[in-house]
Amino acid sequence: MKTVTFWYVRHGQTLFNKLDKMQGWCDSPLTEQGIKNAEEAREILKDIPLDAAYTSTSERCRDTCAIVIEGRDIPVHEKKGLKEINFGTWEAVPQGENEEQIAPRRAAVHWEDCGGDSFESLRNRIIETYNAIYDECKDGDNVLIVSHGGVWIWIQSELLDVNKEAFFKMKIDRGLPPMPNGYNGCFTCTDGVFRLKSSPGCTEEDIKKLYKEE
Repeated sequence: MKTVTFWYVRHGQTLFNKLDKMQGWCDSPLTEQGIKNAEEAREILKDIPLDAAYTSTSERCRDTCAIVIEGRDIPVHEKKGLKEINFGTWEAVPQGENEEQIAPRRAAVHWEDCGGDSFESLRNRIIETYNAIYDECKDGDNVLIVSHGGVWIWIQSELLDVNKEAFFKMKIDRGLPPMPNGYNGCFTCTDGVFRLKSSPGCTEEDIKKLYKEE
């Protein structure tokens, strides 16, 4: 039996986050707050004996990763498969004034008609990438993942098999952001089965309640 533990960090706040623009495969730099987000994640994870770091190839993630692992001598692997959802021609579009059109597309991961991801293309990319990372690791490894907010939402239900709607509601009811810039949670993979283990503001009992089968 082989178990690998993943520590998930969303990149720090970026200029496009601040301007409320769609940001998938396009990129923008970290803001001052974004740098603080990464530094806060570094502090949270300072006592975790990380064996390796895996980051999206997007610059905002690479810069975040560099801050989080500052002072550590561990290998860093850049994975294109960890990139955000591709929004096609909707990249860099203001979100608020286009929310009626964006919301149903976002919910269904339906961007393929404008040059972006479909649900299937995203699913295949993410599952293949995480399985590949798992295969590269040894039993007992602790791995830093630096990736994106949209992907974090997606993997909750499709990779970790938790009730993402209940997860969101739990966070919001407690006054917590459901996908903050910075540290978001810990999950494991044991012999190909992924499971959420912890997330800021959630207890062990909370996590158990999130699972569809429980």
